Amino acid sequence: MRHSIRHGEVLLQEVESVPKRKGKEFKSFIVGHSETGHHHVLEAEKEFKVWTAKDKQELYLELFEPAKLVHQKQIDAHKTLTVPKGKYKVTYKKEYNPWSKVTQRVFD
Repeated sequence: MRHSIRHGEVLLQEVESVPKRKGKEFKSFIVGHSETGHHHVLEAEKEFKVWTAKDKQELYLELFEPAKLVHQKQIDAHKTLTVPKGKYKVTYKKEYNPWSKVTQRVFD
């Protein structure tokens, strides 16, 4: 069974494969930025791999053990979630403004 995990405007969707190029290793990585510093951060005890596209619109993760997805906010924070080990594509919620006719990414 594939997992999909929503954490505010961040969505992790389990995938079968990640990019072939070499990923970078982290124990903590911001998967969703916030202008106010209330980032969505993936944290693990062991390193996991991250692949980003040059335009930062595409993000892939490979977790070798479960990790925690934490919202760095003191009030009205999203609940901390456990992300099972696996391969994930990270996508972001978008909204369309009919007056400006612009589609843009949603931020917390």
